[in-house]
Amino acid sequence: MRGSIAVLGAVALLLGACTGGGSTKPSPTATIGFADCEKNPTTCNGGELKLGGSYTYGLEQPITSWNVNSKEGSTPATKQALAGLLPQVFKADPQGRLQINADLVSSADITNQNPETIVYKIRPDAVWSDGIPITADDFILTWKQNSGNPAHCTACTPATTAGYDLIKSIVGSDGGKTVTMTFMDGRTFGDWKGDFSSDGLYPSHLATKQGFDLAKPEGVAGAADWFARTVPTWSGGPYQIESFTKDQNLALKKNDKWYGKSKPALDRITFKFVLDPAGILPALKAKEITGMSPTPTQPLVTGLAGVPGVIYEVGESYAWENLTLNVRNKYLADPVLRRALFTAVNARTIVEKTYGTFDKNLKPLGSHNFVPGDTAYKDVVTGTGQGTGDTNKAKKLLTDAGYKLENGRLSTKSGEPIPALRLRFDEGNTFRATAADLIVAALKNIGIEAHPDPAESLSQALTSADFDLVLADFQNGPLYQAAGEQRWATGAPGNHGGYSNAELDRLVHQAAVDIDPRHAADLLNQADDLLTKDAYVLPLMQRPTLTFTYSEYANIRDNPSVWGPTYNIQEWGLRST
Repeated sequence: MRGSIAVLGAVALLLGACTGGGSTKPSPTATIGFADCEKNPTTCNGGELKLGGSYTYGLEQPITSWNVNSKEGSTPATKQALAGLLPQVFKADPQGRLQINADLVSSADITNQNPETIVYKIRPDAVWSDGIPITADDFILTWKQNSGNPAHCTACTPATTAGYDLIKSIVGSDGGKTVTMTFMDGRTFGDWKGDFSSDGLYPSHLATKQGFDLAKPEGVAGAADWFARTVPTWSGGPYQIESFTKDQNLALKKNDKWYGKSKPALDRITFKFVLDPAGILPALKAKEITGMSPTPTQPLVTGLAGVPGVIYEVGESYAWENLTLNVRNKYLADPVLRRALFTAVNARTIVEKTYGTFDKNLKPLGSHNFVPGDTAYKDVVTGTGQGTGDTNKAKKLLTDAGYKLENGRLSTKSGEPIPALRLRFDEGNTFRATAADLIVAALKNIGIEAHPDPAESLSQALTSADFDLVLADFQNGPLYQAAGEQRWATGAPGNHGGYSNAELDRLVHQAAVDIDPRHAADLLNQADDLLTKDAYVLPLMQRPTLTFTYSEYANIRDNPSVWGPTYNIQEWGLRST
């Protein structure tokens, strides 16, 4: 999600965003220490630890909200900064597999199919940093914040409602340590493991202490806002916040009430905000940071090789770049014009001129729902000619449909010139600026004029549909069933271009509620065929990841989910030898 759609109401983000399958992750470029990450992604850069020491991890985004259960707070920077504080039921490992958080719960199981019922068993010793037990009340607060139901919260802005909007009830028993979640009658949710995992639990008792009545929707809204504005003094994880200086640093110390089996080795972890990409290498060389997982660039990757003692890895993330069209535009409402436009664009050239400059294994992406390495990945795009840059084929599609190309300008069958189109992308994103220039040149070849129009807030441009074409991204992850409906269905939170197809709506809904993940994946690939034929979104490429650290530290490794390397923050430490 780095640099763009942190607001994908949805998908975004079960475990960082909920989609994608999750299998093995390629590691095209790695130095010693990370060299075995392709074969052993969950144990590479491991080693015995000694107690003590500190680590400074760089973040490239500021924290503007402390509530990850909100659109504003559901960002990589906030999630990574709070990874050591927030309890989650499941966590995504570097191989894309969901692992139960055995520190928090002893089990999380489906106990009934109709209605679908999930029972969580919270460990008796799981407590907040003030010693108050973590209970069902904390699950209920997370549900109410994310359900999208005004009867639960009057002003909450959840990053995703997926699954939460289908819950009928959550009931606590055994002193709140047994949590029974029941879905609505006749409703099922295949990605149920994403609930209470893509975000995190917040201490409901502290909200009540502030005077918020959590039985009332306005009370939940007040609590959500309070958690967003207030630097956490609490923790349910191995670390807790010691100090915070806005846009400078966030310092963590050990949580003395940490109940987990794995006790943290490091005494202190500091998150340093490096908001200017040009400052990353100087900060690393000066040891102002000792590791980071920033947006990769060619100069940065090249520069890392010259920093003594630093190891690094370039891999592929679950995030994928795309070109999306606004079908509300009366000209782009014609699928023929959309197919021709996508056919004229050369995805391979865009790859080679952007991230391909340092990730030579990167190829154009052929799916809207999965990435290479996912067991369900199927290339449904390449065979259509979309993304090939075939100008002659694009022109033939247009002329066969009655369009006229005269004097370098394209006109409709009635002779109406196609007006200039605005191509949006986030201001300051050099990769997308390069891609935009290539797309503008490609469209000129078929008589379509387009102008790059950088957006100061791409999120705002997307949610307000203030674009004709837009370069953006989607974030996949270990869960995938609900993502299609949240992105592609009519009126869905992530469907910013106004696309609608009744048959696709049926397929993605069936995938979301199917209890058989493999059948759900097949349904999503069927939907992908329709989506490709309709030429609404052109997948371009996976976005690479870059993770680096000084080699004296162990257990820091790439993780393609939105939580990044912080997924196992309690295991970080200095090597004993």
